[in-house]
Order: sequence, then C-alpha cells, then structure tokens
Amino acid sequence: MKLNDPFGRMENRHQLGYESMRDTMRNSGINTPNQAWEAIKQSKKRARKYISIGLAVLLLVTVVLPKMMPVTFSLAVFLVVWIATSTINGQRYIQRYIDEDLE
Repeated sequence: MKLNDPFGRMENRHQLGYESMRDTMRNSGINTPNQAWEAIKQSKKRARKYISIGLAVLLLVTVVLPKMMPVTFSLAVFLVVWIATSTINGQRYIQRYIDEDLE
C-alpha cells in the first residue's frame, strides 16, 4: 500500500491516460522514437503558446479591471499549474510509449 495513493486511484487514472495516449499515438501513425520525440517537442511548444495567450488575456483583464487582480492572479496560477501538469503527464506517457512499445 502506498501512502500517497492508498487505494490506487491515481495509478489507475495514469494507466487509463497512458492507454488513451498510446492508442492515439498508434492511430496517428507515430511508430518510431523520433516521431514520438517530435510529439514531445510539439507539446512543449503548444503548452508555452497556451500559457502565453492565457496570461496575456488575464493581464488585459487586470489592466481593464484592476479590482479583479486577486481573481485574475488566482486564475493565472491555476492556468499555469494545469497546463504544466497536463504537459508533464503527456510527456511521461509518450516516454513510456517509447520505452515499452517502440524499442
């Protein structure tokens, strides 16, 4: 039994996420490690773009409505954490796909 995941819920969620990513990668024709690494690079680039756009919009809202700064700051933190976590998990799944299925 793991202390940080005593009922195995996170492990099950990550397994389902990996299986979904693996199936998507296969259906997309990603069959070599180089193609998978390119997918990782693209996901990093996409994450940076989404964070930049989101922060720009929230900065604009803060300029227009300065009293909303605590709310926009909270949303900015949430946005960054959510996108970073999703990107990191996606990269883990792709790395696992490379390790288990492509090599």
